[in-house]
Amino acid sequence: MATTLTFRDPSAPATTINPAASGGFNTVGFYGPGFGLSVRVGEYNETTYRTTEDGQTNGGALPNLGYANVSGAFIGPSIIAEPLIDIANSQSTLLVRLNTDAAVATQNTRFRTFDKSNIDYAPSGVSVFAAEIIRDGAGVGSGDIFWTQIQGSGVVLSFDDQGIPATVHDFYIGITARPDSIGEKTNFAYYFETEFL
Repeated sequence: MATTLTFRDPSAPATTINPAASGGFNTVGFYGPGFGLSVRVGEYNETTYRTTEDGQTNGGALPNLGYANVSGAFIGPSIIAEPLIDIANSQSTLLVRLNTDAAVATQNTRFRTFDKSNIDYAPSGVSVFAAEIIRDGAGVGSGDIFWTQIQGSGVVLSFDDQGIPATVHDFYIGITARPDSIGEKTNFAYYFETEFL
């Protein structure tokens, strides 16, 4: 079965983020008040961009979610926290799209962050929080109510099963990061996995 998995800008799904090690714009970068500006130690990202692996080239802004509290986020530049459950799909940080040439259902879908040296190790010097976002229209969403601090294979973000067979499955992820020590944090990556049948 022909299968593709792509990483996209939720607010502009035609904009993709290349797979790791492919070069070009293959990284989600977290910054302070603008591209290339640092996030203070102990604080959370204020902006998010599509960038290169070294974080030096601006590939365009992505929707930004900043950690506000265990169940809320600052959307973009807002200083008013919104409940995670009220965040729209298009306001999430990352869209992962699974395309298949035959209709499938998905299960056991997980997302983690890891130290690039070992997929099972949590990244060092940075804390990463994630949430599944599910709200494609008016009203209250059905995604995560609380952030999950994802840490290698120890703590992963689990997604709801998508039990209705389809050829396209979209997974919306809110992500925010906090440096815990000074210096660039380029030695962490994301890993997404799903089963389909």
